[in-house]
Amino acid sequence: MGTTLVDSLSTLWMLGMKEEFWEARDWIRDNLDFDNVKGGVSVFETTIRNLGGLLSAYDLSGDKIFLEKADDLGTRLMRSFESRTGIPYGTTELFDGGRSYNTGWHPNEAVLSEIGT
Repeated sequence: MGTTLVDSLSTLWMLGMKEEFWEARDWIRDNLDFDNVKGGVSVFETTIRNLGGLLSAYDLSGDKIFLEKADDLGTRLMRSFESRTGIPYGTTELFDGGRSYNTGWHPNEAVLSEIGT
């Protein structure tokens, strides 16, 4: 899923490491496909690190590929809000047809530190 790469984009930009930034952008453009992520991901971590990283990279560079990937990821994360209460599940599967759920240690509750930040 390239989480560390995506999360590091704004740092690369701010440090003036533009060559590395554009190389990372090329990898994202050519390889980042959320449909290939099998298994569940943390909604909180994926939102702050992947979605936030893509939106920051778009804001800094203006490159539309980051916005397109962020839109795709955001749409996939939205299924986590399809709960009885509207409070998001903690885990979601990003592939088409994936489901959202809470993990075994809190199957009927949300984690306040995740939904409150």
